[in-house]
Amino acid sequence: MTRAKIYLFTSPTCPSCPPAKNFMSEFKKERDDAVFSEYSTITSEGRKLARKFNVMSVPTFIIIGPGYPTPIGLRGIQSTKSMNKYIDMSLGLVKEDKKKGLFDKLKELF
Repeated sequence: MTRAKIYLFTSPTCPSCPPAKNFMSEFKKERDDAVFSEYSTITSEGRKLARKFNVMSVPTFIIIGPGYPTPIGLRGIQSTKSMNKYIDMSLGLVKEDKKKGLFDKLKELF
């Protein structure tokens, strides 16, 4: 079975990180197609990985899967709905939902 990798970046001084950790702890019970890991940005391993993924704030979730070409970054505390959406996208189970912008709409007119 192919699995998505979900990294949660936290810091001990972050007031939003404990709720994000609690969310991940509960959410991971719902998905057996994902591997969850937490990294503190005060550790050398956490800092190195945060630099690799250009993490600029905590909490940040990084989702990596075989069905999507780049890592997906989500800042802040997430909902079950958004996590499921992006994990499914990373696994290639759903396609990216791109909304049409102003320029896309103008192109259709001309």
